[in-house]
Amino acid sequence: MAAPTTTYPPGTTFWETPDYKGIEMRNLNICLTVISTVVCGLRLYTRLIMTKTGGVDDIMSVVAWAFVVVLAGFDFISVRFGSGAHTELVPLATLIKFFSFLATQNLLYFWVVAVVRLSIVAFLPRLNKDRWYLYSVYSVGGVIFVQTVVCFFYKLTECTPIKDVWAPPFQPGLNCVSTAANNGMMIGHSVIGILVDLTLIILPIVVIYKKMILSRQVIQIILVFTVGIFVVITGVVRLYLIVTLNFANDSTYKMSTIGLWTDLESHVGYWVACFPALQPILKMISYKLGFRSKLTSYGDTTTSNTKATPGTSRSVTRSKHGYLRSSNGVDATDTDSDSQKGIVSTTSADHAIELGKIRKVTETVVRFDQPHVVESDDRRYQESWANV
Repeated sequence: MAAPTTTYPPGTTFWETPDYKGIEMRNLNICLTVISTVVCGLRLYTRLIMTKTGGVDDIMSVVAWAFVVVLAGFDFISVRFGSGAHTELVPLATLIKFFSFLATQNLLYFWVVAVVRLSIVAFLPRLNKDRWYLYSVYSVGGVIFVQTVVCFFYKLTECTPIKDVWAPPFQPGLNCVSTAANNGMMIGHSVIGILVDLTLIILPIVVIYKKMILSRQVIQIILVFTVGIFVVITGVVRLYLIVTLNFANDSTYKMSTIGLWTDLESHVGYWVACFPALQPILKMISYKLGFRSKLTSYGDTTTSNTKATPGTSRSVTRSKHGYLRSSNGVDATDTDSDSQKGIVSTTSADHAIELGKIRKVTETVVRFDQPHVVESDDRRYQESWANV
């Protein structure tokens, strides 16, 4: 390890310098953890109480929340070991603990971002049941899993014996892969992650564009999913830092930079994963605050040629929370307070789409030589756009 410099007076502790970043890192992680916890709570309230449409994606969301909170906890504790301070000021015993802690944190990072992305993958089948779409979603999930396993075990076995992974890099006699090889793996992981994030944005937009009539409402729905671009931005910034910063020099201080963007990548990714599911409660809040004139965003008028489906009429009442409910406790399907929504208007008798869900009704008329008409039963193609 390089000899200490004389930049600071003798006896200066690592948290006493003007450019110490440890407090900022600690405060950031507290704020991110609080926000993610609130988002998780609101999602569960929306899905389990408001709309009663909980699913596997909600379970994955809770698991993802636990992972991002644990990662934030690692960053929080690492401040005690000199994270955010200049390496020359960190005592040797503390520095050894920092690198040991960092090794565990690096291994955890792979699974944090993987679980956050997999929570989105678990959520996307709510949108559409077409075979091509489901195959695409599950393929992305497979890429995420394989990428995570490969990178995790590469990082875990980069030193021989494995226990040396937790040793400080300046310890003599280490038999580990080169820094360049390790950086190459991290760059590859980041590039694949960015491509996966882009795919997770594009897939729902494509299916909504194909299944719904282009309108102002459809544009609003698409904008809900394009918030995922913020995750891509954080991933790109983090990739840039990996490529440009030399972490072998003043590692503890530079962790305040890469650590910040690592935290943002995981937490912002989690918020984006939950955002579509929060639409009902966001609409209710905006209604309560007077930003909306009604919970139903779109007209209630129907086309005279539209064929009514028996059994679909419901008695709709307003609950004490202010959103519309059906008699069975589930949000009424004729309002967009429902968490499973497709928002389009009916355009014709042959192709009608309910406001409560993306519902395509096709009527087939078969004519024979004799004046007899046979109507097939209504074939309903139902899709929910991600419980938003």
